[in-house]
Amino acid sequence: MESSSNLYPKVADAPPQYGEFGGPSMIPTETLYSSPPAAVITVQQPNVFMQGWTQTHLGPMSAMATCPSCQARQFTTVNHEPNTKTHLLALLICIMGGICCCCIPYCVKSCQTATHTCSSCGAYIGSHQN
Repeated sequence: MESSSNLYPKVADAPPQYGEFGGPSMIPTETLYSSPPAAVITVQQPNVFMQGWTQTHLGPMSAMATCPSCQARQFTTVNHEPNTKTHLLALLICIMGGICCCCIPYCVKSCQTATHTCSSCGAYIGSHQN
């Protein structure tokens, strides 16, 4: 049976330190290769025409807007939907003792989000929160 020292090859000592045998220095003293002269390349960029997007102020009522889907410029259809503000106001009214009046925020449009959609194709255009 062989001993375990014969199974593994002998490992040499640590490598020599820099400068021990006159090896290469870390900072070269002269450049061995000269760089070729830089070539100048002129590229003609194509003309790009961008269509400007006009920002339409969407309020709580119907507004004139351009639909991003069908490109129709017309008045939007507005749907009012309850949001977090609506639910918090109803909870506050209920806590204050007005259990009968807690449904008022759901009937008042200023407490809800106005969602604007295209009247032609029904695409979403934007929303307005009070």
